[in-house]
Amino acid sequence: MGRIGKTTPGAATPTAAQARRLVDLGACIDFLDKTGNLLRVKTEVDPRFELAAVAKRLEGGKCVLFERVKGSAWPVLAGLLWNRGIVGELFGMPREQVPFAIAAAVAAWQKDPAALPGRLLQRGPCNEVIEDKCDLSRLPIPLHALKDGGAFLDSSLVVARNPLTGAPNISIHRMMVTRKDRLSFLIDPGRHLGEYVDIMERRGEALPVTINNGVGLAPWIVSSLPRLGDNKNAVAHHLVGRGIDFVRGQTVDVPAYAAAQFVIEAEILPGVREAEGPFAEVTGYYAGREKRWVMKVKAITRRAEPVFHTVLSGMEVWNAVGFTAEAAISHAVKRAIPELVAVYLPHGGCGFYEAVVQVRNTRRDIGKDVIRATLRAFPPLQRVIVVDTDVDLRDAVDVDWAVTTRFDPDHDLVLLPGQSGHILNPMVKPDADGKGGTVTKMGMDALVPFGAPPQRFERVKFRAIDLANYEIVENRLKPAAARKPAATPNRKRRQQSKEET
Repeated sequence: MGRIGKTTPGAATPTAAQARRLVDLGACIDFLDKTGNLLRVKTEVDPRFELAAVAKRLEGGKCVLFERVKGSAWPVLAGLLWNRGIVGELFGMPREQVPFAIAAAVAAWQKDPAALPGRLLQRGPCNEVIEDKCDLSRLPIPLHALKDGGAFLDSSLVVARNPLTGAPNISIHRMMVTRKDRLSFLIDPGRHLGEYVDIMERRGEALPVTINNGVGLAPWIVSSLPRLGDNKNAVAHHLVGRGIDFVRGQTVDVPAYAAAQFVIEAEILPGVREAEGPFAEVTGYYAGREKRWVMKVKAITRRAEPVFHTVLSGMEVWNAVGFTAEAAISHAVKRAIPELVAVYLPHGGCGFYEAVVQVRNTRRDIGKDVIRATLRAFPPLQRVIVVDTDVDLRDAVDVDWAVTTRFDPDHDLVLLPGQSGHILNPMVKPDADGKGGTVTKMGMDALVPFGAPPQRFERVKFRAIDLANYEIVENRLKPAAARKPAATPNRKRRQQSKEET
């Protein structure tokens, strides 16, 4: 075995139990079960449409484990990230603190990238079983939305090495199964994996990768961190307070997560493009079908009793992006504007496109400065709303109230036309080469006007009380008319006979 980096004493140390459940999906499921945060679906479900349909009806609540999936020997977990409160419990902190924990981990990694090394092992839980055939159809990969082009791997971490440096990079991409040993997939513009593929295609060589399913919450969240580059996988080490182990690939010179449930070893074929899509994307719309990059599967390894992990393109993705983007925005903006208090990416903005930023209102035009700094910090954003500290930035009604009563478009509106946009949003105008697009971005300064008379914007308050001190009874009896039994045919005849007599 080998080591990556060097040991640094004095690192943050969450408890061993917290660290394990953030890295090992099995330990995570055990914790969810013990804390009452897991629903078990014992009825057999079809991975074609039915599994996702059930998950959609349960979205936002407890995590869901489908114990019996038609055509597969292995269960499927969904909903790991769709409830921020549960994520907070997994981290052992209030949900509002999770982005700050991520930001602190990023800062620690940037201070000493080689700290908290992970081991590189020959064997680990992820390759307890080495499949004798490369057959993706044996995995319980769901087909989600009714017009999806096929079954998609949508929560698996792709690990690739930078062809110029050999440094590992992690990212998440949607990957559609097209054959038993073949996947077509999307690379968003600006992703490092796209740069690596370009380098290898110029050489006429395939790019080897590992596809890691069921890696645990910490590596999965870190994979969504924007603009950090190679070796950002080590940020997860700081989140859990220790190095995370990897294993060597069976057929590729790329590491895989030792604690993963499944590992698919593959290579991205140079110059090959095949149809991918449609896919129900984070925006709530279908991404179109086009010719995109292709992977050839070389090996599949797994745990002896694995659990497959999938996500719905909704609250889970919004939260995954939200946690990491909130961390990145807080980290970047606070350096220039220390009055920043908190950042929240609401679900209505699909996790990518809207941010509500809370600041201490200390000077004129601070809201406009925050708007521009926030848009720079996270380029996919299209709208930023800035609010005071008396506004609950996670309450859509409270934010709307602030906009309605404190925002004046004549003075408080910031419009930035012709900005680079996120291609999954259908309002972004695509460039001619199809590799990007532009959109007009908007900021709304919903702070109390600086210097305004305080009494004019004083919020109404009420006395604070504890409802536990009051006896409050709900009348559960139905009204008399509602309790009257319905008339049956025999009862009607008896009543009629009585009236005739």
